Amino acid sequence: MSDSTNVPELDLVVGSMITTRPEEDRAAYDEEYESVSEVQDQLREEGIEVDLVGQPGTEVWESSIDTLGALYQLSRLAVYLEHEKSIDEVLNEGPMIDDELDRAVTDIWDELVETRFPHLVNLQGINSYFIPADFVKPVWLAFENEDGEDDSAYFGSSLQLQKELTELEALLRDANVPAQSAAFHALEMLRDAAAQSIQYALPIIVW
Repeated sequence: MSDSTNVPELDLVVGSMITTRPEEDRAAYDEEYESVSEVQDQLREEGIEVDLVGQPGTEVWESSIDTLGALYQLSRLAVYLEHEKSIDEVLNEGPMIDDELDRAVTDIWDELVETRFPHLVNLQGINSYFIPADFVKPVWLAFENEDGEDDSAYFGSSLQLQKELTELEALLRDANVPAQSAAFHALEMLRDAAAQSIQYALPIIVW
């Protein structure tokens, strides 16, 4: 029996990064507009053209991934299958993260190894966005958090994510990964989010 009090660790929203319409609260809108415009300008400097300010206050879809472990397991499966390694250990360990992270994944995070699934595998949690623009490698943008500390936000491509998940889903099925597994569920949620992001030209917000 599932515990209905469990709170998902990752929420997914397809909608505007500007949450307030100007007619609702002009001051709040102006503040958000300025912040998101700066992000848009930073992305442009990275060669990524995208409109992040054109649909303020819009949200078209929301869902969640139960645990960070499910996302981590999905990334491990992607890397193992890409390199034709046995996934038995990954499946047996389940959707969990322990102190000793898998170097097959962390070497990609540290840019020591390339992968066919960069937009998926480099997604590590909150402060993450997938935007409806097509670019090969994800980017990280620096910002100052509410405590005045340096932090970074992750930006991937919804279009590239969709391609990666389509390829990965076929690999998971060929490897007989259970469709009811947490990792497979995480793939389905991200796949649905990518489709909505592309259809409505809005980012996926992971928080």
